[in-house]
Amino acid sequence: MPTWLVITIALLVAVALNIAIIFGIAKGVAQLIRSAGEYGSTTDGYTVHSATPPPEPAARPDSVSAAFDKYYTQQYVWKSCDQGDGCATFQAPSDWSDPDSKPIELHAAIRFAEDYATGTLFVNPGGPGASGADWLNDFVEYTATDDLREHYDIIGFDPRGVADSTPITCGTDTTLLDDYFLADPITADNIDQSHAIAQRFADACRTSSGDIIDHVDTQSVARDLDMLRALAGRSKLDYLGFSYGTYIGSTYAALFPKQTGRLVLDGAINPTEDSATSTIEQAVGFEKALASYLTDCIGNDDSCPFKGMDTDQATKEIQSWLAKADMSPWPTSDGKKVNSITMMYGVIMPLYSEDNWTYLTQAFKELKDTGKADTLLFLADTYLGRSENGKYTDNSMEANLAVNCLDDPPTSDMAEQARIAKELDEKAPTFGRFMTYGNIGCEALKQDRSGIEKLDYSAPGASPILVVGTTGDPATPYQSAVNLAKLLQSGVLLTYKGEGHTAYTYTNSCVAETVDDFLTDGKVPSGDVTCG
Repeated sequence: MPTWLVITIALLVAVALNIAIIFGIAKGVAQLIRSAGEYGSTTDGYTVHSATPPPEPAARPDSVSAAFDKYYTQQYVWKSCDQGDGCATFQAPSDWSDPDSKPIELHAAIRFAEDYATGTLFVNPGGPGASGADWLNDFVEYTATDDLREHYDIIGFDPRGVADSTPITCGTDTTLLDDYFLADPITADNIDQSHAIAQRFADACRTSSGDIIDHVDTQSVARDLDMLRALAGRSKLDYLGFSYGTYIGSTYAALFPKQTGRLVLDGAINPTEDSATSTIEQAVGFEKALASYLTDCIGNDDSCPFKGMDTDQATKEIQSWLAKADMSPWPTSDGKKVNSITMMYGVIMPLYSEDNWTYLTQAFKELKDTGKADTLLFLADTYLGRSENGKYTDNSMEANLAVNCLDDPPTSDMAEQARIAKELDEKAPTFGRFMTYGNIGCEALKQDRSGIEKLDYSAPGASPILVVGTTGDPATPYQSAVNLAKLLQSGVLLTYKGEGHTAYTYTNSCVAETVDDFLTDGKVPSGDVTCG
């Protein structure tokens, strides 16, 4: 694999974390992040890089008990690190309903403003399970505009359970991880086997992770974020979240409307949507993205392996390759095997961005011409966070499962699960069968959800919130952004007519200008905006 291809795809790994897949992974995704803050003059918020001591903490909200003051006023220091200009470790209660609960660690990285810092912008790339600290430099270098880089301190953080924060871990047994994440699609014929694998995996997760596995819900993440806001010296939160990061943002607004500053939610998740609906809509989204890719491949690429076919014929060809992998996994040049679900991950990975369709063409051409699945395995490994030797390099998949099962566990009614499976197969014949029976893994984890509150996601009293949706987004379908903007009392919709997951980047000038005007100048669009 060419080095340039490895580097390019590695930069996109955070985007590939949101497929609502087997064993109960629902709601997620990733990409993009940055930091901006208070609305003072360019001198009032001036930061002189890492030599400057942290500011005095801002006020704790009245809705948070004074018993948590020790967390809201804790001391910290930005220390030199590779993830940004500085990194810091913070303490948070493992249980925000119990100030005496065991503390956990939260990790964050900062890139200081290149000019005068007018505020602090917190950013999150999604997932759940993606590291905001690891992604910070890439966001600043390859996504953020000059305006954001020049005028804002940008903080990327690892949510609880993720990466360098106190992590969710399910052990180091690669075979067990593969057995769980790369199991054959669940059907009525292998339900018992699936239950047994899920239980072994869940037991390993609870043994390795401890009680944190019951406290990685998004409401707890939003409470952590408010603590970080106060410690950054900001009375209001400015935030740019992508994909699952929009769920963090909408939850924050519901919990802390008076502390909500300038929030941008790109690639939106509708927090009131149930897991079954989310899974079906996402499966259909990837089905549509595959059709868009095939239309472009057949019409515009001379190297397309589907030349001479129409889109339906090409789709059926891909489905036949996946079906073959069910019975006889595709080989790679070094003797590895690629089963159908591994192949599915490899196909989905490039569909997150139109810029990566050429890699999918390369993978399909290789499969058709040589019968080898090297490129598909590489793409799948990138999605899964696996190295070439098969070792998992991060805990993104484990964290994804634990967070989604706490936030929105699928129904335990097996008859209803069978109905959902049938609907998935009918509406998304390529990808739907890989997303069935999402309850099995969640039930095995047996997480305690008693602390999760019922929230008013209309966020009454919150400042204007900019919701960004892409019409061809496969991972967080556009309608979710429309619904979230309507749900929020202060929501404003920014529509991007195009393909791919999320829209904000310096290369998308219309979207970037609208978002930057909102973040840097507080300019709220007078109504919904359309770009592209």
